[in-house]
Amino acid sequence: MESSLEPFKRIRELERGEAAPYIRMPPSPWWVPPLFGVWFAAYVGAFAFWSESDLAFVLAMIALSAGVGAFVGWSARRYDAFPMPGRGTPPPEIRREYRAYAIGAVGIAVLVAGVMWLAGVPAASGAAFALVTVGLWLFQARYERAAAVVRERLP
Repeated sequence: MESSLEPFKRIRELERGEAAPYIRMPPSPWWVPPLFGVWFAAYVGAFAFWSESDLAFVLAMIALSAGVGAFVGWSARRYDAFPMPGRGTPPPEIRREYRAYAIGAVGIAVLVAGVMWLAGVPAASGAAFALVTVGLWLFQARYERAAAVVRERLP
């Protein structure tokens, strides 16, 4: 009788192994959402150079790209396995949060573009900071709740 449970145990072990990179990461430091808020505010702010100076715009984009590359490199070293949305096989609870994140990111982009169109680059830059910072805090809290559900489901 006991041997009939063996396949279920193995399937559960496989599920735990697949889920591990998504549920075993330590929480991000408190400063990550505001840092991304500043980064996106600077990204939006760089568009002030668009019509004034192509060189300044290009240099700003290169500097911002280098900054985000350095952050991703640091994160990959810190977490060892760095799950990326759209890659791998996250548990359904995490996949749901990735979907919500994508919808929220598109919504934020639309809102910031609307603010830029209606009120200009400085206002859009401020909106980007506020929306990205709050959005990332919400995503992190929701992600941690989803990870806790997965940890409970796959002890």
